[in-house]
Amino acid sequence: MPTISELVFALKTFLGAMLALGLAFWLGLDNPYWSMATAYIVAQPLTGAMRSKALYRLIGTSVGGVAAVILVPNLADSPLLLSLAFALWIGFCLYLSLLDRSPRAYLFMLAGYTAAIIGFPSVADPNHIFETALTRVEEISIGIACTTLVGTIFFPRPLGPVLAARILAWVKPAVDWAVAALAGREEDTATRAARRRLAAEAVDVSMMISQLAYDTSHLQSATRHIERLRLYVLSLMPVLSSIGDRVAQLQKIDGITPPLQKLLNEIAAWIKDGGAQHVPTQLEADITALESAGEPTLTWAGILRTTLLVRLHELVSMVRHSRAIRAHVVDNDPAPPERLTSDMIKRQQVRDHGLALLSALAAALAILLVCGFWIFTTWPAGAGAAIMVAVACSFFAAQDDPAPAIALMTRNALIVVVADAIYGFAILPRVETFPELMLALLPAGLMIGVLVSRPATFGTGMVMGAVGATTLALSNGYAGDFASYINGCCGLIFGLLSALVITRLIRSVGAAWSARRLLQAGWRDIAAAAAPNANHDRAHLTGIMMDRLGLLMPRLAAVSPGADIAAADALTDLRVGLNIIGLQREMAFLSSAEQARNVAVLAGVAAHYQGNPLKPTDPSLLQNIDTAIDGLIKTPVLAQSRPHKETLMMLVGLRIVLFPVAPPPFRDMVLAA
Repeated sequence: MPTISELVFALKTFLGAMLALGLAFWLGLDNPYWSMATAYIVAQPLTGAMRSKALYRLIGTSVGGVAAVILVPNLADSPLLLSLAFALWIGFCLYLSLLDRSPRAYLFMLAGYTAAIIGFPSVADPNHIFETALTRVEEISIGIACTTLVGTIFFPRPLGPVLAARILAWVKPAVDWAVAALAGREEDTATRAARRRLAAEAVDVSMMISQLAYDTSHLQSATRHIERLRLYVLSLMPVLSSIGDRVAQLQKIDGITPPLQKLLNEIAAWIKDGGAQHVPTQLEADITALESAGEPTLTWAGILRTTLLVRLHELVSMVRHSRAIRAHVVDNDPAPPERLTSDMIKRQQVRDHGLALLSALAAALAILLVCGFWIFTTWPAGAGAAIMVAVACSFFAAQDDPAPAIALMTRNALIVVVADAIYGFAILPRVETFPELMLALLPAGLMIGVLVSRPATFGTGMVMGAVGATTLALSNGYAGDFASYINGCCGLIFGLLSALVITRLIRSVGAAWSARRLLQAGWRDIAAAAAPNANHDRAHLTGIMMDRLGLLMPRLAAVSPGADIAAADALTDLRVGLNIIGLQREMAFLSSAEQARNVAVLAGVAAHYQGNPLKPTDPSLLQNIDTAIDGLIKTPVLAQSRPHKETLMMLVGLRIVLFPVAPPPFRDMVLAA
């Protein structure tokens, strides 16, 4: 049974659709049903998402109309060239849409298939393409305006509180992770999955953050702070992973001193209960005091303790400021100062040009084949088939395998065809007034609205609303023609089936294929970072690899446990990359002998990631790392040299990540004075 909120949304959406339909009737537009269809396409349960979608649909529709006006008159005498031009335009727009993982992607997608919606039916009368395009843009704009107006005025559901709730949901898994890391508890399957879900969630909300600027809540102006919080959470993950590994290694060699254990317990207690505002200041002072105490003899345990204290500094600072931002966003506390520098992490998005190009080619090929069939047979419903190919190939192109979604769309379209036949030839002939029409459409409108309100059935509801409205083809006068209706429906189904077949043959790849591509892209980035004269931008690497991690997690969850990539760990890869960049940054401050040892380490890391990183790491790399560490601790300037200390920390980090079960490299080594 639908909930009250679902029914309210369904009623709002229906009222918006009826307002758009009535206004289109009153203005005497050619195809008023486009206004009603648009109302259901734009409808979103969250006001911010709806307004964002409405704006981009309006712009995309206008751009698509301009494209149709340019293409049709100039190429109408050459159907094959016109078909090729439309296929290339739609493919190009789809390519741009897939590269832009933000609400703006909707603009590019609409610019593509709107050109098909306007252009294909106009090939028989190219001289009136401008009037047709203008009318279609007007009809769609009315649908956008009406549903947005009703959704904004009547019982709006702001995006802000929903986003705030998702931010609060980050707290428990992040706290659990921090406490477990400080206790040195090893990661099991369940905790690993929970931590990777946190990464995926932090990446996923970036879309909602982009839509927040269009919201009606008080958080509309907090977009920048929420993005800062998201970046803090992403930056925290490699730090927690690093702390957990160091504490675990120290426990194995009985290397945790009483003062360090006391500090770890205090930090864990502060993170668990929130603590007072002065506590992090005291914790940072305690960390500094332990660092100042130094190590009389430089043992492996001493090195681990020294590098652990650096990570604890980072942890306390990041938790402190992320809490201040969260309090500002959720409780409207004063905004904290800007502390997350660009050196930590930058907002980056993975762009898979190969997959985007494959999707564009599949869409273009499907359109060309259907247009070729249309031209060869002179089928009157060919325009409808070509339109549906463009729509279906565009709607689901962001999925790894769009075929199941297109198959579901085809099944839903068949249901709609039957329902519209009942409406069109059994109910509508008895309708004489607009209020009667509203009453007749109310049951179907409410059902579709409820489907749209639920995330699991959102796509089904949107498709049924859009296809149902366009197939029913309401106009100012009843013109029931069963033969024409069946012909149009055949074109609709033929177009969807064509899209399904071409997608299965060319575009379907699956989660494992996409996961492997994401992993390989990350491995290439790490190998490139280890190369001489590589880019040393830590913030860029962190941003792009954390974004890739968020995309990777749901795909790895869908991979068979027996697959080789199921054991992949992108967070570990990120830590390797960060340590590499740290080594590269300090290289210029080292002696030639020290540089040579580090170059050997970097070459080994590059070779590992250029090969198959899922296989065990070459033991010679461990020997090179230990040689580089041994050379550093014998350096007289180590105690006073920041570059040498940083280099030591990076080498230790690489050793821990790449060889977690390797025995300590040495027992005791007196630090040269």
